[in-house]
Amino acid sequence: MSLFTGFARMRAISYVLSPDLLLEFLDDFGYTQLEVMVGENLTESYKRGLEQKGIAVAARLAQLVEEGRLRVLVPDRTIHTKLYLLEGSGHTRVIQTSANLTTTAHEASRQINYAWYVDLPSSDLLLEHLTKDYESHAARCTVFMEDLTKLFRDRPDTPREQLIEVWLKGAAADEEEVEVRRVFREISANLVVPSGTADQTMIAVRLPESPAARRHVERLLAPLEPVVAPNHFHVNGSKFIRYVHEAYGVPFLGVDLDHSQVVLGIEGSLATLNEQPSDPMSVDAALAHLEAYLNTADAGQSSDPRFAKMSMFEALLYIFAAPFFNEYMKRKRERFGIIDTRGPRSLYIYGASQNGKSTFLLFALKLMTGRNIQPLPRRDFTKTRIANAAMVGTAFPLVFDDVSLAQNPGIEEVYKSYWERWWSEEHIAPQIVMTSNTPRLREWAKSRTKRVDFDVHFAPTERDKERLNQLFQTDSLIYKWFAHAYLEVLETRGPPSDDELHLARAAIMRLYEFAHRLTPDFLPREPLERIYDPGIRDWRDLLFGLGKATTEVDRGRMLIRFAPDIQHWEINDYQSYLPQTLKCQRRGNTLIIENPSDFEKWLGPPPQRRGWIGRLLGR
Repeated sequence: MSLFTGFARMRAISYVLSPDLLLEFLDDFGYTQLEVMVGENLTESYKRGLEQKGIAVAARLAQLVEEGRLRVLVPDRTIHTKLYLLEGSGHTRVIQTSANLTTTAHEASRQINYAWYVDLPSSDLLLEHLTKDYESHAARCTVFMEDLTKLFRDRPDTPREQLIEVWLKGAAADEEEVEVRRVFREISANLVVPSGTADQTMIAVRLPESPAARRHVERLLAPLEPVVAPNHFHVNGSKFIRYVHEAYGVPFLGVDLDHSQVVLGIEGSLATLNEQPSDPMSVDAALAHLEAYLNTADAGQSSDPRFAKMSMFEALLYIFAAPFFNEYMKRKRERFGIIDTRGPRSLYIYGASQNGKSTFLLFALKLMTGRNIQPLPRRDFTKTRIANAAMVGTAFPLVFDDVSLAQNPGIEEVYKSYWERWWSEEHIAPQIVMTSNTPRLREWAKSRTKRVDFDVHFAPTERDKERLNQLFQTDSLIYKWFAHAYLEVLETRGPPSDDELHLARAAIMRLYEFAHRLTPDFLPREPLERIYDPGIRDWRDLLFGLGKATTEVDRGRMLIRFAPDIQHWEINDYQSYLPQTLKCQRRGNTLIIENPSDFEKWLGPPPQRRGWIGRLLGR
């Protein structure tokens, strides 16, 4: 790289290029201007590469293009030349090389790249000839990202992150998607009004200017039988509420912070979903009802009933808080910008069959809505269904039952894009909640998922079923009071926490204080993963209980050897339980931990062995 230092401007022809290296030249090598011609029209390939790197990198490159500091030229035919013209003070360095302008090429260790160079004065005839050759190639090129910067100019009121998102997906889709989102957003915003009569009126919405987007909107809203005028159309609020639930499987839910209001649209009508509690005895009875459901874990088989109930309480608080996560994301984006674009983690409830996951979802949704709402089935757990449901403007969580992350390749993109690229401040995104019988999470899902284990097995008797039915039949206003408390703490609390549920914990504590009720010992006052780590529990059982693995430190690494009867998929599960801070690789039935002290700190000390007298006396 020393050949490239000491210059201010570069013009280059490289068959492929690396965005990271472009930024390095501008940020670290002091270049004021880069113009790079790629060897072939790989526009879609470059877009996919930028998509993997995230919006932050694309936004930075687009900013440099707007400032005139960066131009990436895309040819109409293949060019294999690799030429670099580096302009400095009074001379130009010409480099001819076999290396492309990529990080891989400049860090090559398995191949040899050759380069020759010559420094020429500005008036040199050879330089003039090379410059003309370069310019003849450039004349037949288009500018990469020029269509994105045009989008910026044409849509100054649309958040740039949203425009970059649709640009990365393809220029043909951006106009339609932006306009469809706008239409649904306008309808949803008109429903969440203090008058409470929006469901009984016609809502006027401006039609998209683009013919393609207009046809798309008209096709989507055809079931509502809108009244269409030349530049706008009218939609019946009640029909739209029914349409959202019937077409996308979730009710309409809107949060209006300006008027401290949460509204639920179901069966064609709107109802307020937040209410100030007035009677401590009623709140006490509702909390007792909630605790009675959580205490049903005592009727199941569990090695730690308190952990089982605390897990259920944590998951319940999550579902209660889910409609407010858009505000959480807004405040997080305001505080950290593109430095941290991750959204609130999706909830992943894990447990074997017969552990009450499906019943729990029914109970949580009944508390929220006062109705028997079914969770979404596994077949709807697809990229298309999630993207469509996220488009309509409801904040009601997308609650899926019995899913599998491994069997759905499109879900990886959903995980990586849902909050980081698809979300914008103007666009309401419903949070994703799911249950599964599969404990293993893919690497890309670990940091984007809040996993809660339901470690209990139910074999209910007739009496247990009767008790559970009575709990379901009991009406409760607990969610309305919770939503009211949440809106209050939302106004008074500071910046967002890494704990997505810190406001939910504060809200439920307000209800306990208002009711003068003692909090149960299974109320999670901090994130469950700080109190119970199921991965640690299973690892300790493997090493110290079952004795199905041994550990050995060899040359600074820890070797964990599994017993021959441990299955391949079981080792994968144990590996997935390890925190991401541990550097781990697998060789056959052995896991190699590069930082043993961190593993030991995470695992904790081995249990104290009792002497023979203690074992004899059982203590």
